[in-house]
Amino acid sequence: MFRYYFSYAILVWTFWEVLANKTNTPQSRTVSTNPLLIDQVALYQQQWFAYNAVKENEIQEKMAGIERAIEGRLMVLQQKMRLELQELQTTVANQSEETLEKLRTSLRIIPQNFQKIGKRYFYFENVDTQNWFSAFNTCRRKGGHLATIYDGKELKEVFRRSPPGAYWIDISNAFKKGRYTSTLTGKDPPFFDWNDEKTEKIGNDECVTVYNYKMHTPDCFRKFSFICQAEQWV
Repeated sequence: MFRYYFSYAILVWTFWEVLANKTNTPQSRTVSTNPLLIDQVALYQQQWFAYNAVKENEIQEKMAGIERAIEGRLMVLQQKMRLELQELQTTVANQSEETLEKLRTSLRIIPQNFQKIGKRYFYFENVDTQNWFSAFNTCRRKGGHLATIYDGKELKEVFRRSPPGAYWIDISNAFKKGRYTSTLTGKDPPFFDWNDEKTEKIGNDECVTVYNYKMHTPDCFRKFSFICQAEQWV
């Protein structure tokens, strides 16, 4: 392209000299401009403008390609950082829960005669049978609470270790008529597993026992064995 620049400069200079001579020549003398020279200058101008346009398009395309590459890398980096942040949050949450459970265990004073079943501690009273209200108070005096059973697996684990018989647990409708609640939370119990004879009708002052791994609803003032848990909180 250098030869184009050089030729273009020579032609422009020559054209300028011709115009200058024409200006300095008396009007009686007529100097004609060479049409071929003007056409050549115009041709080089067109080539120069075309070259500039091509180069400008090439630069713009390269810049656009660089921008797309940067955007793609940023998206990949953002996705990677998002995944790493989620993993970190999960790890922190798990560690916090483990730490909290260890703290609870270290601060927990296990009442006497309570035995560990699974991750919790329970006490079975099968000698001194009591009604549901007396059993509730007895568990509190022992430093615990009438037991809440959280799922079927725990029910089987706990009552597999219990002496034979029916046991009061922490479910009753004595405080909210027509609705079974847990006195530990004041809300619906986390788990039910009724016996086959249980009907949808709810009587007055019905409390819940567990017998043969099923839940029954005798009158709260009948006397049965009972099971306490060590926790006095949810």
